[in-house]
Amino acid sequence: MKKEKINSIPMQYKDIIPNDKVLYFKSALENASENAYENIATTRIYNPTTTLILSIFLGTLGVDRFYIGDVGLGVCKLLFGWVTIGIWPLIDIFFSYKKAKNKNLNNLLNAI
Repeated sequence: MKKEKINSIPMQYKDIIPNDKVLYFKSALENASENAYENIATTRIYNPTTTLILSIFLGTLGVDRFYIGDVGLGVCKLLFGWVTIGIWPLIDIFFSYKKAKNKNLNNLLNAI
């Protein structure tokens, strides 16, 4: 992949992947083929801020988990979140932002 693309892609996605994994993502891009750029451009990306807002307001219904593609955990959270007296949805507020960033990184690495 060309040097310009290798430098521009991590800057474009720096807010939606974990900060400590940006260098890892950049090194993975250096070993990527030329058609990886098109694959990255069409990859499903989840907005971490949207995930956080969904977790705060609709977390008890599991909407945040449905949004990032964790359908199984979303259903469990919908059905059994009340059993934990709201503790699971409350804890998930703190983890949903990072979970969305990690999911984005995995999606981008799979696209490469």
